[in-house]
Amino acid sequence: MVDYPTPKTAAEALLMRLKINGVDYLFGNAGTDFAPIIEAYANGSADDMPMPVPLVMPHETAALGMAHGYYRSTGKPQAAMVHVNVGLANALMGVINAASDNVPLFMMAGRTPLTEFGRVGARMTPIQYGQEMRDQSGFVRESTKWDYELRYPEQTANLVDRGVAIAMTAPRGPVYLGLPREPLAEAWPEDMPIDGPVQSTPTVTSPDPDAIQQAAALLSKAKNPLIICQRSDPEGTLGDALLNLIEDQAIAVAEPFAIQNVLATAHPMHGGFNLGPWLEDADVILSVDAQVPWILRSQDLRKGAKVIHIGADPLFSDLPMRSHQNDLAITSDPAMALNALNTALESSAGQNMARYKSIQKKNEKRREEIIEKAKAGSGTPMTPMYVGHCVSEIMEEDSVLFAELGVPFDALDLKGPNRASIGPFSGGLGWGVPAALGASLANPDRLAIATVGEGSYIFANPVACHQISEALDLPILIIVLNNGIWNAVRRAARNVYPEGSAVKMNTMPLTSLEPLPDFCAIAEASRGWSERVENGEDLPSALARAVDVIKNEKRSALLEVRTLVPN
Repeated sequence: MVDYPTPKTAAEALLMRLKINGVDYLFGNAGTDFAPIIEAYANGSADDMPMPVPLVMPHETAALGMAHGYYRSTGKPQAAMVHVNVGLANALMGVINAASDNVPLFMMAGRTPLTEFGRVGARMTPIQYGQEMRDQSGFVRESTKWDYELRYPEQTANLVDRGVAIAMTAPRGPVYLGLPREPLAEAWPEDMPIDGPVQSTPTVTSPDPDAIQQAAALLSKAKNPLIICQRSDPEGTLGDALLNLIEDQAIAVAEPFAIQNVLATAHPMHGGFNLGPWLEDADVILSVDAQVPWILRSQDLRKGAKVIHIGADPLFSDLPMRSHQNDLAITSDPAMALNALNTALESSAGQNMARYKSIQKKNEKRREEIIEKAKAGSGTPMTPMYVGHCVSEIMEEDSVLFAELGVPFDALDLKGPNRASIGPFSGGLGWGVPAALGASLANPDRLAIATVGEGSYIFANPVACHQISEALDLPILIIVLNNGIWNAVRRAARNVYPEGSAVKMNTMPLTSLEPLPDFCAIAEASRGWSERVENGEDLPSALARAVDVIKNEKRSALLEVRTLVPN
């Protein structure tokens, strides 16, 4: 049993209890409200108190993006703390992203002091009047599972326990604790232990046996069953369960709008990231934790098709509007449900070899065509698909890639689950580079790659990200795909008004990013290595040089790659 020292203040108790709950890091963007936290770290170091490692985050976007990427790599919740209302306003986008992606972030912000005199934490500067709010927690309430504000020091440990347990309960998500300076600075009760039992996280939901039998009956009769996946779990248990099911039952898997890949792309049953060719023929569809399995406006199901939804919340009840066909909804941990389904279908295992070979042949042909198309894009400028193909060539077995309006997943050769990620559907930009830094923090020996559009790179507050990379010895590969415009904005305008006036213009209003900054110079400002690549034929050698710098010089590398505007 660990013999913990007794904290002297609520701030010390807060940090100790976070560590006791398994939180490794505090991603901090500090302000005047952090004084008790800073003093707690100083005392904790002297007294050998267990506390999360404090990491200096020069911008809130980087703090939350790194915590997000760290969780995706480890499955462990982390903590972030920012400065009162102004810091929380900057952090809000990251909280929205975490909520959309079910990331169990323990979010904290200071609160301007409550009192004007008479207490250690009372107000001292004019901004502490200007930063007062009636309901600061309201900033994040819609995007968090639980929020509260610390009132008294003796509440601290219980609030940390409750917040972490709620954050880790499926469906997971962020929680928020506001921290006024006065209670943080107050004394921790001498007779109150800091090392009591933590609150248990509720067990995951197992599937209803009758529902599993119904799903198995539908799948056993299907001629063209289809599984739709959109994201994995950090531990990869969903990928393992999926492999067993599809190999035994010969079921194609499509990963449309994938947030995190679930299967190796070369697997015979992997149908790629384009749902269209599979959806129109599918007679039974198993949608596994897929928030947006298909687009209702433009994609139709086969007449008579049945749809089964599986997930911790198969209705995604946090979304006010979502009306995808739903013939059977099974509330369950997705991996447990797939394992139960495979057991229920055990008698038919291996009996669909003709279907297996047919799907395998289709996928082999599809992958050959994708590679051929990607290689054809090696001109000046090059296509994003070609960039993705070249990046695949330098990815090792355990390399991880974060794409934010960067390379398309279709072009990637992914060796297993959780090798490639994009930001959640919430779409808060600036996520990709910090997420790669978070993955590197989780495993510094693994190559972490961020492929981002130039707009997403600007949103990431790149000066802060490069400073973090150097300060924390986290060399990553950043590939900026530069086509000079907000292409997502251009594409939306074109799709809504395909015959409109804007689509006929050389430059649509509100889409051009010219003149662009020198992205290479931004990396070099923090002693990073950089290179600009105009011609596709030069990209493989440039990538090799970048990886060499990362591995042997332990510096981040940035490639600015000139790309065509994709349709």
